[in-house]
Amino acid sequence: MSSWRESLNSIPGTVAAFVNESATTATNYLHLRPGTPTPTTSEESGPQHSDYKALPIPASLVKEQWRLIFTSDANVQDLQAAIAHCRDLVLLSDECSEERRWLVRHLVDLRYSLQELEEAQASSDGLVLVNAIKSVVGHHFVPFHVHARQRLAKRYCDHCTGIIWSVVQASYTCSDCGYLVHQKCIDSVVRVCAHVLVSERKYPIAEICPEIGLAAQHYKCAECATLLNFKNSWIEPRLCDYSGLYYCPSCHWNDFSIVPARIVHNWDFGARRVSRTALQEIKLFLDMPLIKLEDENPKLFVFVEKLCAVKKLRQNLEHMRHYLTACKQATDEKLIDAQLGGRRHLVQSKEFYALSDLMQVDSGTLADFLQAIFNAFDRHIRSCVLCVAKAYICEICGNNEVIFPFDDGCIKCDQCNSICHRVCMTRKNMICPKCVRIQERRLQVERAPSKNEKYNEDGDEADDAQEA
Repeated sequence: MSSWRESLNSIPGTVAAFVNESATTATNYLHLRPGTPTPTTSEESGPQHSDYKALPIPASLVKEQWRLIFTSDANVQDLQAAIAHCRDLVLLSDECSEERRWLVRHLVDLRYSLQELEEAQASSDGLVLVNAIKSVVGHHFVPFHVHARQRLAKRYCDHCTGIIWSVVQASYTCSDCGYLVHQKCIDSVVRVCAHVLVSERKYPIAEICPEIGLAAQHYKCAECATLLNFKNSWIEPRLCDYSGLYYCPSCHWNDFSIVPARIVHNWDFGARRVSRTALQEIKLFLDMPLIKLEDENPKLFVFVEKLCAVKKLRQNLEHMRHYLTACKQATDEKLIDAQLGGRRHLVQSKEFYALSDLMQVDSGTLADFLQAIFNAFDRHIRSCVLCVAKAYICEICGNNEVIFPFDDGCIKCDQCNSICHRVCMTRKNMICPKCVRIQERRLQVERAPSKNEKYNEDGDEADDAQEA
């Protein structure tokens, strides 16, 4: 009996030793690459800039990694167990912490992988689907097929930087961010999908090259934690002009790209050197109308004439949109969609701009594009009976000519929204007659109750006199 109890008491120690051993192995696997020297001090931990941290697992969760699935060849039972354990860790983690953020990402990946695996098993060609889609660190990898005419073009793996020989090597690409990788390198990917970073950040970095220095990064690459010092061999640290972080040559290929912060603050469209993850992130931000340029830098509209012209056109198109959305004929013809396509933000408001819009403003193509749309909308509104019925007539000059708020010689009152000729309003010292009429009517309404109260008081006094 005593030997049986001693064997039971030794179980927790054995489990603890197994967990520690797994944690040590996972740490070496996650933080080191072949040929990288082993860190000897605690100062050589990963970069502390949490906004750009792209490690596959936080250091505090390394001990739990043996219960979480990282490989793409797991079965349904393994994925279900990993999902249950990951969900429990989400509930136990601190709110808004880096651990909870990583766990939520990984839980989404696990559920996505489980759904794809179940669909593959339910279909007749399950083996093809199992090998077709792989979910790793937020990426959704699908097989990369090269056209016969493009097989001679050189392509490089985003993980190992090696050439991908399309004829003899299988490769995968992320359907969200375009990350291209060898099939053998999928399970070793450490960079979080740029689509996940964009959805979490929700706005491009607003500072111009927010550099924190190599010392703040502990002389390590901000993505793969490769040492950037003189201890064993020299590895060139390369600065990313978008994030302000230093990367190794494997994660920074000296790609050139525009930097959103430089455009907003300096109207500078010059290409700067950025890392691979920054390049993919900027490409995803390119067509998103997120920048309120007039709030960020109102002086640009004073010094850049092209911006003033585009702002005026967008303001006129916003007025036109109210006519077209209320017109049955324009709705049936889908006039707005036919002219704008997927750029409806250009007529919905004049505040938000996308990076691609600002680039077209600088080249002058956006003004030409908006002018063509303005001419098409103007032809419809002036020829449509329903739209003309909602036009205005200047009540100052009494001319029977119909006018619209988007006409050049007209001005709109900010108080009552009435439309008059600009020349007529100037003769009236910019005093709107409709606003004056509304004010007079309001004063008459306020005077009427006072007269009624006075009449009632006089009647009460007369009744009291009669009773006396």
